[in-house]
Amino acid sequence: MLLAAVLPLLILSLISSSSATPDHHPLRGRWRELRKPSLVDQPAKRVSPPEEQRYRLPTYIVPTHYNLYIESQVHTGNRSFSGQVDINIDIRQPTRTIYVHNRGLTITWNELVKTIDGDSYNETLLYTVDTEREFIIFATRDTLLPGNEHVLRIAFQGELRTDADGFYLSSYLNTTTGTRKYLAATQFQAISARSAFPCFDEPAMKASFSVVIKHHPSYKATSNMPSYVSAGDEDGYVVDYFETTPRMSVYLLAFMVSDFPYIEEGQQRVYARPTSINQTQYALEAGLRILAALDEYTGIPYSDYMPKIDQVALPDFDAGAMENWGLCNYREEYLLYQPGVSTYLTETFITTIIAHEYAHQWFGNVVTNEWWSYLWLNEGFATLYEYMAADLAYPERRYRDLFNVDIVQPVLRSDSSENTRPMTFSRGATFDAIISIFDNVAYSKAGSVLRMFRQVIGIDTWRQIVREHIERSEFGSVNPAALITAMETVTGNASFLPDGIDMEAFVSSWADQAGYPVLEVRRTYAGELILSQDRFYNNKIVNDDTSVWMIPYTLLEQNAPWSVDSLADWQWLTVRAVRIPSAIPDDHWLLANVNQTGYYRVNYDARNWQMLIGALLDDHTTIPMASRSQLVDDAFQLARANRLDMEVALELLSYVRDEREYPPWESVNTALSYLAQRLRGTPDYGLYQLWVDTLIGDVFVGLDVTGVPPSGDASLLDKFLQQLISSWACRMEIESCLADTREALERELTGVEPVHPDVSSVVYCYGLRSAPGSDAFQYLYGKLQASANRAERSLLIDALGCANDPDELDALLLTAIGGELQVNYTPEERYYVLTSVLVSRDGVDALVRFLTDNHPYVETNLGPGILYSLVQSIATRTNTPDEEQMLNELLERLEPALPATVAANVRTTVSRNLAWSSSREGVLVSYFLQRYRPIPV
Repeated sequence: MLLAAVLPLLILSLISSSSATPDHHPLRGRWRELRKPSLVDQPAKRVSPPEEQRYRLPTYIVPTHYNLYIESQVHTGNRSFSGQVDINIDIRQPTRTIYVHNRGLTITWNELVKTIDGDSYNETLLYTVDTEREFIIFATRDTLLPGNEHVLRIAFQGELRTDADGFYLSSYLNTTTGTRKYLAATQFQAISARSAFPCFDEPAMKASFSVVIKHHPSYKATSNMPSYVSAGDEDGYVVDYFETTPRMSVYLLAFMVSDFPYIEEGQQRVYARPTSINQTQYALEAGLRILAALDEYTGIPYSDYMPKIDQVALPDFDAGAMENWGLCNYREEYLLYQPGVSTYLTETFITTIIAHEYAHQWFGNVVTNEWWSYLWLNEGFATLYEYMAADLAYPERRYRDLFNVDIVQPVLRSDSSENTRPMTFSRGATFDAIISIFDNVAYSKAGSVLRMFRQVIGIDTWRQIVREHIERSEFGSVNPAALITAMETVTGNASFLPDGIDMEAFVSSWADQAGYPVLEVRRTYAGELILSQDRFYNNKIVNDDTSVWMIPYTLLEQNAPWSVDSLADWQWLTVRAVRIPSAIPDDHWLLANVNQTGYYRVNYDARNWQMLIGALLDDHTTIPMASRSQLVDDAFQLARANRLDMEVALELLSYVRDEREYPPWESVNTALSYLAQRLRGTPDYGLYQLWVDTLIGDVFVGLDVTGVPPSGDASLLDKFLQQLISSWACRMEIESCLADTREALERELTGVEPVHPDVSSVVYCYGLRSAPGSDAFQYLYGKLQASANRAERSLLIDALGCANDPDELDALLLTAIGGELQVNYTPEERYYVLTSVLVSRDGVDALVRFLTDNHPYVETNLGPGILYSLVQSIATRTNTPDEEQMLNELLERLEPALPATVAANVRTTVSRNLAWSSSREGVLVSYFLQRYRPIPV
């Protein structure tokens, strides 16, 4: 699964991260967070094993096969469904009780069919319902014994859920006929299969499934496997029979009843609502290329396991995307691509998300984590290969070069908290406890650590490990020991490791410990290096954490030849600190963790930092591109944690005047965005603008803000760089940028020339800000109303949020409520409208006004968690006493609705913001800007 299926938690994540998201393109930041969910301040609190076991199934009964029958009338919008499930169970020790999961279903009858010595016996079982633990506990008259055949038959009734979880109701508006059409789809990960039918709802309880679905003839049923027959029933309905699945976890079962058409090629289909089927061609093409790449890479063709794979674009799918074996589900905007409307960002996201879900077909479906505490074995592999497989399918796009800035660096920032958790971890076996670990640790950290393993072991050897792991554990459920065994088997019992360290110690040091280390590299300039490690925290230097990681590292010396493939001379730090000899000349710089391959930060002594800065300023190409990005990110975050002088970090950032690669600029972008938020409203903000103007000046001069080179003349990373630099130029109010975007928007508004999708985010946002009158705002609002493309709608909402006219902002926010101004928003879009205005102080003020009058609507219709998050978002953007007074007045109005802890956290945030200018960090930044006094180029 791409992300946790709990929207309120995701929204909290988005709000918390928004302060680090540049206002020039909030959509990309939003997508990135949705791809890799990050829960806010979730303490790393474990439950005791007995507490968890209360909710776990006994292991002495396991399912082997399910025959599942479902009957639905969803074509009318009727939420009622009924069915029967026959579960073949294997009794492994004598028992008189059978535990089966159930959530909200009504049991209409049951029987147990026992076959003993060829004779069958039927027994209706008494049962009790444990609602808290979501069990049906069946009791038998006689003791059930191993060796006999047992089939548990249960008939049930239920209602389709309305929260996009389990077996749920969805709908869309047919824009041609004006009628609403309904469909039923599933989302079972992590433990929601039990809301569709009684089952053994744990990932290790693998079984095969035979599915039969009855539905109206105007609709079609789709499931994991192909349908082998479709028969009419006496009542005029149709019954579809599907082939039996391989042995798999129940959360991977999927089915859909809808009127969706599809396109197909080979063994792949893409389904979408009728009015969007013309937007599915790219998903089909990408699916074919990515599956072929993964087939070749693993050496284990997908067709060895499954005969087909479908992709479905769903109108409502809070999970984002889900890897159901043979039937991958996606939120519409994550799969549909409309030429002439969709952007390169949409194309990038669709490609990598398909790669993520297709990677799961091996990592998660063939081989599955045996319990959710090992979720990283599923999601880490999928995160790693979402970029690798996309790169194999489209090597010219260089998706591989996005991994550090999209995955590694963001999770290094979030994983530096005291509240973070280890990769292997459990909070319990309840729905909320399990969903809470679908976080950045399970996805991004695990993907980063696995990439480190791959590089250290060697990419060819790693490929053999992947195949060994899949083949050794196929159709099984695993814990980290299985991966360790595969690694030992292929590498010859871990011969690459240092003496005294085995593979288990190496893997466990990264999987079983929270956080990550900082590698301190101190040169004596007398023939030695002093290397040390301790846990990196974002808010303290000295700590009592005794964790020790098995750190692999590479060293690159000034003037040494290098290439991406040649940097494989790994050394090890396996203790807290060590002194080692060094022959590096004193006047040569030294670079560690080359290309940010290892999952840790690196700090140097002051002299080496200055030599690295000198190298970047003299000829930045002497340092590998990925390492330049790493140096920017490490330096700035080390400075924020008081491990490095902030002036050193800011001097290093200044080299980017000559940088022409996107990844280092994206690392700079994060730093500049943080400083912009801290400095806005202070006397030094003008100096900050001049500094940024200087940094972007040389790059900006060569850019056409509103133009797009002919197809093939600009690489994907060039497009990313163009948007980033253009956005900063407009944000810093460079007149040529504002004039160009204003004119481009005017040309589209008057019908002269449409804005190209790839520059529309910048043009719409800043063209709107600088356009006179309200015509541009009305035009973009009308375009939003007319659009049925979810990705375009999100972009337009973000653009409208860029307005700086108070009346326009007030009107936009009121559309989130509805009434006469109502747009056909989804619930998420209503939330997006409210957060879209946070890109400017004008928008923040408008949100304060809106919440003052309309907070009951937000609390009732979007939920109290949304209200709390919006207030916290306002607090993070409150920098002056006048702004603090506005927020305090809002808090007084909200007092009955806000818990005391939320209000206290808001006030603490504001106090910290107002005190920043006089903090050590604030004073150092001010000193740098005043001393630097840049002159724009």
